[in-house]
Amino acid sequence: MPFKSTVRARTFEEYSDWVRHDGEEFLLILSGQVMFFSEFYEPMSMSEGDSVYYDANMGHMLISTSDEDAHILWVTAK
Repeated sequence: MPFKSTVRARTFEEYSDWVRHDGEEFLLILSGQVMFFSEFYEPMSMSEGDSVYYDANMGHMLISTSDEDAHILWVTAK
């Protein structure tokens, strides 16, 4: 299931817990810059055109590191 989203969070602390759900996920940065956090790996800085594919059961979250909100495309498969 694909969907477009806006990343407004600017700090890790804005989340109450890791995001987790069934399936696998593909993430593509459409505009802006983000920091991708995952439960088992080092944080990864990403910018327009970058992508990542991961098991969505692993805790994950994003924050925007650009001046503007970042725009992303998620594609989730179960």
